[in-house]
Amino acid sequence: MNVAILIDAENVQPSFADQIFTQAASMGEVTHKEIFGAAQALNTWVEPVLKYAIHPNLTIRPSKYKNSSDIALVIGAMDLVGAVEAVIIASSDSDFSSLSVRLRTAGIQVVGMGTENTNPLWKTACTRFVNFVSPSGRQAAAQQSAKAASAPAKAAKPQPQAQPQKPAQQAAPQSKAAGTHAERTSIIRSLILSQLEQAGGKAQASAMFAALNALPEYRVDQQRSRRKPLNYLTRQFSDTFRYEEDDDGAWFYAVEAAPEETGAPVTGEAPVEPAETPEEEAPQEEPAREAEEPARPEMEEEPAAEAEPEPQDDTQDEIGLLVQAGVDRDTAMRIGEIFMSSPNLRSAYNKLRAAFGNTDGRKYYQLVKDIAENR
Repeated sequence: MNVAILIDAENVQPSFADQIFTQAASMGEVTHKEIFGAAQALNTWVEPVLKYAIHPNLTIRPSKYKNSSDIALVIGAMDLVGAVEAVIIASSDSDFSSLSVRLRTAGIQVVGMGTENTNPLWKTACTRFVNFVSPSGRQAAAQQSAKAASAPAKAAKPQPQAQPQKPAQQAAPQSKAAGTHAERTSIIRSLILSQLEQAGGKAQASAMFAALNALPEYRVDQQRSRRKPLNYLTRQFSDTFRYEEDDDGAWFYAVEAAPEETGAPVTGEAPVEPAETPEEEAPQEEPAREAEEPARPEMEEEPAAEAEPEPQDDTQDEIGLLVQAGVDRDTAMRIGEIFMSSPNLRSAYNKLRAAFGNTDGRKYYQLVKDIAENR
């Protein structure tokens, strides 16, 4: 397997270079080695660059807060499509999540390497994520063990006086979260709505998670739910936002109102307006029927036809069409069961992704929609 190594010098310490190249050697042959950063960051990497013959990619920042190095790394990674089978991206920066999704779509394995407290979004986006083990931490532990073993027995006597009080004095104050689940979810929902409003109704997932991780209520409630962050959010706040991935990355979209309140299709498409009844067809002697006309069942069936799965009587026909489209019969029957058991298309879309993975789930969902539209 041909492997490429891309290192974010502004995010990774040079002490982790050995771990990066050990991981790469275990995967296959390293055919491309490149490190990205400004001059100050690259200067700290001089020794590993010479040791492993890494190609340095110097970037110039037009201003202090520009991410020129990140953009250069993304361009370098996209140039590798078709040339390698796996890429190691050494960085703890979750901004590379969209890059990982795009590379995996192109058939390249993405192994992320970063610190243990890396944003979960970046870890999930990778094919596999490897945590760095701090060399200084291991050396300090080994030195402490050696000192304890060689010290005289009398040196092991406990120190007198108020040593136990020091941890209490040095402990940093922690932000307290709201007490009840209802209070926490209300605060989290307000933050999501605020972020979406500031972003014009469409917020990048990395920015949203950065804001949420700074909120004590989110950290407490998500951990107590025992679910992964995205799974927790989509289950708890499906009435507030929807989550989608495309070639440009992962996004949070604002949900204007719950479908059951507005009658709008859950797919996000504009509802079909009821047809106006010509005046000559409305009997003048029955004004009560005129007032009920917009609420006629047939007027409401129009948007529901786009949002709901096909009627149960057509299930066998659709399974046959799925088989004709190249889906094996067992999978086709399972897809049919998911659509029949789902209250709407959004629910079916999420179930398909959970059952078959993001790529196949989206493919099967689109296939069923195409079949339904061409009937």
